Amino acid sequence: MLQIYPQDAKFLYVTGNTTGDVEDGSPFAKIDLVAQRRQSMPPMYLYELTHERLWNACRLGWSAADVITFLREYAVSPLPTSMQSHICQAMERWGDLVLQEVNGRLELRGSAKVLSQIRQHPEVARLLVHARQQSAIVRADTRVALKMALAKAGYPLVDDQVSQVKPQPLDVSLTPTLQLRPYQAAAVEQFVAHKGGAGVVVLPCGAGKTVVGVASLAKLRCSGLVLVPNEASASQWLQHFLNWTNLDESQVGLDEGRQALKPVTITTYQRLMAKRRSGDYAHFHRYASIHWGLVIYDEVHLLPAPLTRLAAELTSARRLGLSATLVREDGRTNDVFSLIGPKVYEAHEDQLTALGFLSDVKCVEVQVPLSDEVRQLYDAAPLRQKYRIAADNPDKMQVIEALCQRHVSAQILIMGQYTDFLQQVSDRLGCPMLDGETPKERRLHEYDRFRRGQTRILVLSRIANVAVDLPNADVAIQVSGLFGSRQEEAQRLGRVLRPKPGGKNFYTLVSSSTLEERRARHRQQYLVERGFAYTQVSAADILSEGTTVNEVKRVPESRVGRHVKERRPVSGD
Repeated sequence: MLQIYPQDAKFLYVTGNTTGDVEDGSPFAKIDLVAQRRQSMPPMYLYELTHERLWNACRLGWSAADVITFLREYAVSPLPTSMQSHICQAMERWGDLVLQEVNGRLELRGSAKVLSQIRQHPEVARLLVHARQQSAIVRADTRVALKMALAKAGYPLVDDQVSQVKPQPLDVSLTPTLQLRPYQAAAVEQFVAHKGGAGVVVLPCGAGKTVVGVASLAKLRCSGLVLVPNEASASQWLQHFLNWTNLDESQVGLDEGRQALKPVTITTYQRLMAKRRSGDYAHFHRYASIHWGLVIYDEVHLLPAPLTRLAAELTSARRLGLSATLVREDGRTNDVFSLIGPKVYEAHEDQLTALGFLSDVKCVEVQVPLSDEVRQLYDAAPLRQKYRIAADNPDKMQVIEALCQRHVSAQILIMGQYTDFLQQVSDRLGCPMLDGETPKERRLHEYDRFRRGQTRILVLSRIANVAVDLPNADVAIQVSGLFGSRQEEAQRLGRVLRPKPGGKNFYTLVSSSTLEERRARHRQQYLVERGFAYTQVSAADILSEGTTVNEVKRVPESRVGRHVKERRPVSGD
């Protein structure tokens, strides 16, 4: 039973058992559409009524009265007046600005008051041409930039940018062997039923986002373009289409820039955005000239980056964004919704773990001290070199060996940032190491060997951070990371979320009393907010014979979200 405890204008606590509430229309599914989950402390959750989520509700057809009525239905106490005012003020902005095509050109329309307000923001004003009292001309090549600038300034823009040209139908259907899980079916239904034509689905790593993409295209029975972050992911998508649908290789394929595009084409963001020496795009216009039925943006959280955001300019009847880690260190997370569309469905790790669809993962931070010699080097080094020295701490090697020995029958992934140290690990353990310089064919070959169990330990650089399917991994050992990237931490943990009896293990090795230790706190923040807890142990605990991780349990206070400690407790606590 969902219960809501309003706190102030924006924050509210939610309690209840989320198990089973993965279907669309459930109370927990609805609250994820109007509020952002900030902290998971099952069975209690902290939510924030952000502008972006309230605008998201507007795009899905909710009014301010609908949101307030929904919250009142489950609230254990009256909604504060400030909360109701916040909801109304945020949602009444929706529809103030509309981007339309008029006589072959883009025109931004709104009231004289709103147009005057947005012209006060330099990043918006420079994108407006021939501004009049209630309208302004917008160049087509600045459409994406305008969306992002307005979102940053706090103004939602109504522009679903879907093609009015009816796409060519495609005879595509799912094979009987593919049975959608309840939450996957719910995600597909929510996306297909959304009248706006575009939306984002958020599912944890290992929950089968690719299944949702393939099933959505089969449901719509139309042509499709799938954009992915790397070649390994492209190969996986192709194999899934061939295995799970009636399409053959004449209808679906990878595009390498030379052959004719197929009804279902899979390509990378890099190829889409590649430029010639002249500065012109090498392939973009090939994709942009086609009226696709559906464009699927895999790992859609990458889209706001300068090198990929132009992909949002592609026109199609429908657009689907897929992500497991909707978090960015540059603060551009909400630009995903501006560029693609509203979040139409989300399922959380704790829900899917309770239902048996994800594995229970033990997260362990291993503190590895620096030797006296390395400590002197670290103390004398300039700030920009300290992190690298801590990340490449030589004493991490014996901890890695001990963990591999502890899990002697497990499939193990060892992941890190700096390839020199990773190569040393590979040489020491006698196992393959893959990085950005590894040829595509060898990467795919080694991934396949690992999946088959022919390789027990695989060392990976950042190439495996996103969209690499290694479902049989039992243990992940992170030896270093990209500074304070929360997204990377979550993606790497996602490599061991596929369900297995007895659970799985995620170790992160951190040099104690260094800059790396402080960055680790930030990296772990996203996962802690999602309900994961890190156990902290020392290297000596791992190296001591007979000591197990479960014997040493401590969740440092720094892991507790600061905004949770600052909020007032729920009545009855």
